[in-house]
Amino acid sequence: MEAYSSSPLVADHLPKNHPVVTRDYSLFTPAISEMVNTVARWIDDQVDGATVYGPSRFGKSSAVDHWLQALLSRRSGGHIPMVVWSHTDSGSSTSVGRFHSHLLHASRHPLAKAARSPIDRQHMLIERWAELASQGGGRFLVLVIDEAQGMTQREWLWLVELHSLLEKERIRLCVFSIASLQVFDEPVGMALSGGAHVAARFMLASEPFHGIRDVDELRFVLSGYDEGTEWPKRSGISFSAGLAPKAWAAGFRMAAHAEGLMQAMVDELPAKYEGPIEFPMKTVAQAARHALLRVAGGADPEDVMSPDSLRHIVAGCGHKALMAVVTAFMPRLRRYGARL
Repeated sequence: MEAYSSSPLVADHLPKNHPVVTRDYSLFTPAISEMVNTVARWIDDQVDGATVYGPSRFGKSSAVDHWLQALLSRRSGGHIPMVVWSHTDSGSSTSVGRFHSHLLHASRHPLAKAARSPIDRQHMLIERWAELASQGGGRFLVLVIDEAQGMTQREWLWLVELHSLLEKERIRLCVFSIASLQVFDEPVGMALSGGAHVAARFMLASEPFHGIRDVDELRFVLSGYDEGTEWPKRSGISFSAGLAPKAWAAGFRMAAHAEGLMQAMVDELPAKYEGPIEFPMKTVAQAARHALLRVAGGADPEDVMSPDSLRHIVAGCGHKALMAVVTAFMPRLRRYGARL
């Protein structure tokens, strides 16, 4: 069958700069909508810090990179000043100067890499954040820390100091952590080791980031290929229509195959899986891209979207191994849930 062809996934006639080819796109999901509403509520309530948590590859980083600031600004009717820092785990080697340098770079300071003393970098960062806060028409700034599970206690303490310095300037800093599940051992651990003020300031509120939970959600996500996207810009041509015009004219729609893809992801769960029926966007996006590119290359949509083919595609995404990681986290998640 064409779906199992050894030919290149990206056919020669397809534009090499198409977002689906380059993987430079992000599909809107119900979980992103929930995340935006949650963060907006935290901003309205003026919380100092809170956490969005979920297993790896569920789409948290994509939500932050592609959707969060724009949707928050649209919701508020004005610009939401935001700095997004994707934390890199450098272990115990991190110095306060390097910590401030990373934040300066995330804040797009023109002198982020210039040689400065730690105290100079701190002053530069405070000035930059004050400038960004003023751009929102108010005196507050949102700092989003992606991959926050890698933050050390020293880094949290340095962040507490920055938070306090901004308070003295009458600027409110809201710190929102985006983290995998293990971060929820941190509040208790910090309290026991003398860092209770860190946990109390930044870790009291939390909400889960969900994967794809049912066929309706999956259909909504897949419809993005058919309706919610366009390329080239301002062309009005969706990804599905542009990549596979003949199949599209014959009635092919990605959203029509939500049930088949959902069943394939269920069938490819690990043996004795005990986690939630909640699937990562990594599997959904990779499988959908593969299927669409096969159809775009000339394969018969009925072959590509057959149960055997979809299961083969899902298996090739590393779905089983990823879901094994999800179920491994469930005891930790249940323990945390019991404390709420």
